Amino acid sequence: MASDPAKAATVERTGADPFYPGDLSMGQEQWIDVDGVRTRYFDQGSGAAMALFHGGYYGSTEASTARTWDRNFQPLSKTLNVVAVDRLGQGYTDAPRNDAGYTIDAAVQHAANFLTALNKGPYHLVGHSTGGYLVARLALEYPHLARTVTCASGGALSPGYERYVHANLPAWSPRATLRACYERLFYDPRDVTEQLLDEPCAVVQSDKFIAARTKMAEGLERTLFRPELGRQRFETQGWLIGRGMPCPTLLTWGLQDPVADVEDGKVLLEMFMKKQSLAEGRFFNRAGHYVHREHAASFSRTLHAFATSHQ
Repeated sequence: MASDPAKAATVERTGADPFYPGDLSMGQEQWIDVDGVRTRYFDQGSGAAMALFHGGYYGSTEASTARTWDRNFQPLSKTLNVVAVDRLGQGYTDAPRNDAGYTIDAAVQHAANFLTALNKGPYHLVGHSTGGYLVARLALEYPHLARTVTCASGGALSPGYERYVHANLPAWSPRATLRACYERLFYDPRDVTEQLLDEPCAVVQSDKFIAARTKMAEGLERTLFRPELGRQRFETQGWLIGRGMPCPTLLTWGLQDPVADVEDGKVLLEMFMKKQSLAEGRFFNRAGHYVHREHAASFSRTLHAFATSHQ
């Protein structure tokens, strides 16, 4: 019998769905030293380990942190050991120790060392946006750490070019700027909640963030970060085609993503499927760049089903 979409939507809205994001707490923040970098993370639940990596990069406009996963964290941690971490130089994790560390490679190595230090692997690796690139590269470089990989809105890995949507943001206040930024990234601006903005608003006013943004604006983004990302991106795509992902791989994408074109997502899925038979995709209608928040219950349900089918 065909399912009733209206009934399914009602279940999700009312919270009867076990993946409905009712409780947005992520528990007590924790800290670990990763090769001299003080790193913040959240850790809850038991069972197979799942590691969540947010998007963005050093000093990037949306100031993303581990709390971007707060709509997925509790539902997933009911049956899995879920870990969400602030990536190198982002959120409340320390900045790179020197200017040479402002690269995507340094972020990947920090993530690998963090996962190794936790000693919970192999992990179900999940990454959003630039974090999607990071988890794919992690699996390719450190296959022993990866049980599965989920790449959400992975424009940084796809063969196309990400669109820049942050021109002419209002500068009335940090919160107003962030709200305008996120509203451009979401399909429905009403999904940009005050709780989503709270932590990024604090982060963008921190000395560490201001220093990182200044470094990037004064030349590091143009002379180091972007060229190195371009080189590694091309190399990683070659690895996908030549040897393939070493583990089951899931791609999720918003059909109306304003940053990463859905056609690029389809090409990336084909690249995943070329050598990895256990690769699949899920495309979300009426969704922008933040599918894990815009369709939180559906995303969590999809992710949980994928992870638990590859234990």
